[in-house]
Amino acid sequence: MASSIVAIGDELLAGFTLDTNSHWLAERLRLLGYPLKRITTIRDREGDIVETLRRDLADPELDAVFCCGGLGPTPDDRTFGAVAAALGRELVIEETVKAKIERRVRRMAEAGLLETAQVSEGNLRMARIPAGPEHVFENRRGMAPGLLYQVDGTRLFVLPGVPLELKGIFTEELEPEFLTGRAGAVVKELRFQFAVEARFYPVMRELEESHPDVSIGSYPNFETKELVIRCIGDDARRVDDALATVRRRVAAMGLEAQV
Repeated sequence: MASSIVAIGDELLAGFTLDTNSHWLAERLRLLGYPLKRITTIRDREGDIVETLRRDLADPELDAVFCCGGLGPTPDDRTFGAVAAALGRELVIEETVKAKIERRVRRMAEAGLLETAQVSEGNLRMARIPAGPEHVFENRRGMAPGLLYQVDGTRLFVLPGVPLELKGIFTEELEPEFLTGRAGAVVKELRFQFAVEARFYPVMRELEESHPDVSIGSYPNFETKELVIRCIGDDARRVDDALATVRRRVAAMGLEAQV
């Protein structure tokens, strides 16, 4: 089984903001045994979000979907409404989230950061969520909650787009309770100095046939003048065998691995 990420935000597609969330989640999910099948970046448009979520939730190869961004207090934050539409649910006020927002607004007013302790319509939008979540994540660093829904055996995690909030929810709440019990993929690498990537085509083509269960890729680094051959798989023995095959084949070329 695999996972997917749906990253939402006009700022991502316009090049104003680098999508560090997806990069960070991809590594964490690989280590936890929830490798990604795809990452989709879409606009803050309800129809686009609904279409993408329905596609991923209907994909039989996915058992977890991570939807990131668009949970804030302004009109361009449309994710909660889109999730509700995708799941066929109503938007309702989550009282625990509302109470938390009220407390935070009150503290901010007392500190002189806000003119009034009255909760604004913008603040209240973050407590209006799709009905019937399996779990509501607290989010200790912001007002918008993280959410979990179960859809025909697939888990949909809805997370804020602010990196500090997303990472906090994931590491403190989501990962320890909902992403345990799986082993991460085995990753092994060989590094070659001043190696020509095209020379590795025959052995990599051979391994595609003999080791279809191992993902094998070549990655040149022009700054360090290194070529990295990376093997990833679930079975350590198969990964080691693929790596040994690379070593044997390139030895005949007069190349020696650095690592």
